[in-house]
Amino acid sequence: MTRNTRVEHRWFRGHAGSQKLGSIRRALVVACALFTALPAPACGPDFPVTLLDSRKQTLLDLSEGVFDFEVSRLLPLPTAGLTPVDSDTWTSGEELRTTAEALGLDSASATKIAAMRGSDNALAAEGLGQGLAPELLLYTAGAVAWQQRALDPAHAYFRAVLDLPPAERPLRGVWASYMDGRMLLLNGAIKAADAAFARTREWAAAGAADPLGLGVASFGEQARAYLNTGDPVSAVRLYAQQAAYASRSGRNSLLFVARKAFVDAQLRETLLGDALGRQLLVAYLFARSHELERLKSPPDTDPYELPLAPPDHAAVLTLLDRLSTLAPATLPEVDRLAAVAYRAGRYEQAERFALAADTPLGAWVRAKLALRQGDQASAANAYAQAARAFPADEIWGPVPVLSDGYLTAGEMLKPACRVQAEAGTLALARGDYVQALELLYAGAEIYWTDAAYIAERVVTVDELKSFVDRVAAVPVDPPRPSANPDEMPTFGKQQASAALRWLLARRLMREGRLEAALPYFDLPERRTSAGAYAFARRQADKSFFKLDQARAWFDAARLARIHGMEILGYEGDPDYLIWGGDFDLNDPTTYDADYNAITNPRSDLNPQGEFVNDGERKRLAQSRARPLERFHYRRVAAEHASRAADLLPPRSQAFAAVLCSATHWLIDRQPDPASALYQRYLRDGALVQWGARFGRECPQPNFDKAVKERNAALLKRGAKVGLWMLPVLLAFLLLIMIRRRRHLPA
Repeated sequence: MTRNTRVEHRWFRGHAGSQKLGSIRRALVVACALFTALPAPACGPDFPVTLLDSRKQTLLDLSEGVFDFEVSRLLPLPTAGLTPVDSDTWTSGEELRTTAEALGLDSASATKIAAMRGSDNALAAEGLGQGLAPELLLYTAGAVAWQQRALDPAHAYFRAVLDLPPAERPLRGVWASYMDGRMLLLNGAIKAADAAFARTREWAAAGAADPLGLGVASFGEQARAYLNTGDPVSAVRLYAQQAAYASRSGRNSLLFVARKAFVDAQLRETLLGDALGRQLLVAYLFARSHELERLKSPPDTDPYELPLAPPDHAAVLTLLDRLSTLAPATLPEVDRLAAVAYRAGRYEQAERFALAADTPLGAWVRAKLALRQGDQASAANAYAQAARAFPADEIWGPVPVLSDGYLTAGEMLKPACRVQAEAGTLALARGDYVQALELLYAGAEIYWTDAAYIAERVVTVDELKSFVDRVAAVPVDPPRPSANPDEMPTFGKQQASAALRWLLARRLMREGRLEAALPYFDLPERRTSAGAYAFARRQADKSFFKLDQARAWFDAARLARIHGMEILGYEGDPDYLIWGGDFDLNDPTTYDADYNAITNPRSDLNPQGEFVNDGERKRLAQSRARPLERFHYRRVAAEHASRAADLLPPRSQAFAAVLCSATHWLIDRQPDPASALYQRYLRDGALVQWGARFGRECPQPNFDKAVKERNAALLKRGAKVGLWMLPVLLAFLLLIMIRRRRHLPA
């Protein structure tokens, strides 16, 4: 049952795995080809899990466990210093062996061993290896004999290495002992092989060279022999010992045994009669029940080519009923049974098991049961108990997900984060918005998109500021954005803190609280851009002269357009800064039968379902983007430019230039407001030489020239007024002179 690719140390059984990998690759290629054929973005990244998009499912469904985690803890962590070495998909066993053989050797010795490996027989190999240390010469000659299937000579060479004094076999002693065990297994001497493998582990633990991880691999060799001779109980115990060392091969072997047990009644009954066997079967049900329907297919069928099928609840219930006949003291972990019963719809049975399980998983199941009964208060208490009890650093691993007939890695399940995030989902449904933020932020390293939604759209800006000042008050050096748009952000505690502070900074900027926002921009370049924008807005409000106000409004407009995403952008809808603005998950565009794009008005997020309340909807309406447009800060920039134009002489170059820039920022994405700006220029502005490329090529506005143009216009207007007023003034003076003459004495 051990899966290996080492040339002489293990039988090669990688064909099924390579078929599976090939199937997955073919599926990905086809999926990308089909997806890119549609008028939509190209194949994008795997977006992280979000819980608030499907709240009923989040709160009422219980995630499967992770089989690798479950079987790695069937036995206590070993104390012996052994290290597993599992070959990966991209490295062949021969490559691993060649690298390992050269360790600790000079180049001349490594060259001789490589030459020996190319020999046709062991005797020829010996001739090429003259001058090598005896252990190297004997072991390599034995390996050549093994490759040629000359088993008796090979065994003699390996035994010769074992007969050397310990000081003369530091590099190949473990290797020869392992191969001695394998040779004994081929001869049917299982007990003698057990002793050889035990010796292999003893020598490796004592510090002898073991670069191929043969000490851990020996468990798998022993287990396979016992499985083949009809002793699955002993095999499972040995595989469990191998898995306890974090060996992927040991975990996979246990998976193969468990799968076989669900189609082999005799094997299943044998395992049910053993405590460790029962634990293995329950671990499989807890983590892999989605596979049961597939196990009914013919044995020669590639399971990865089968269509998606629902879990086989009948098989689950059969085993649950069988386990229920056992005495309570012999039951496996009862909290896992509670989870299995819950997912199978046996809610009364799940409740009995969960009440008997004083564990975090038991509390998690009790929370689900309370929600099904409509008791949200009890559910919240059970969630709190589970969150306190799960170790903060416990990671189960990626949950397998069946999609379109393929098994892929889904959510990285960290139970402490998951239960807190589910508790946050429940708090949101109950209208406790700050508590919802508290809980989802605690799981932000995995569920940042959900935490960001509450921080940006649900709590008020003052509630958010108070929360940030309490939990993320210390500025941090956030990670720099990746240059790769397909690389999704990952969050730890520090990254989540930085992201939350930055989110608050942008929200304060959008609310017009510019000075208050600046301390929360932790990256200097962002703080500089935000500070320049705040300064321009102050100048626009406080300058005495209109032209100075216009200059400031245009500076603010330019900064909003160039740096708008990082100083004003929404983390989520409509800007999606979280993805660098590369993806729009609320795109209103639809397509007709010929795949022609249909532009529809954008709508705000609109959560639905029984766990959404009116208070949340009201808060969403208050916090939505204004205007509600993709990259909304472009419209903000255009509006600032339009205000600058309001303060400029309509016939000036600056008036035309600022409207041209505003049009340029919108012309391709939002043609209607861009057209309105252009029409304003046509109506009020003067003819300019670059008018034919209006909105495409725009010069910088010349505000100094606008001042001169204004002064010149005032002088010209004064001159016209003076010429018109001169006859009136002369008539007025003549009238005064006439009145004075009338009053002179005769």
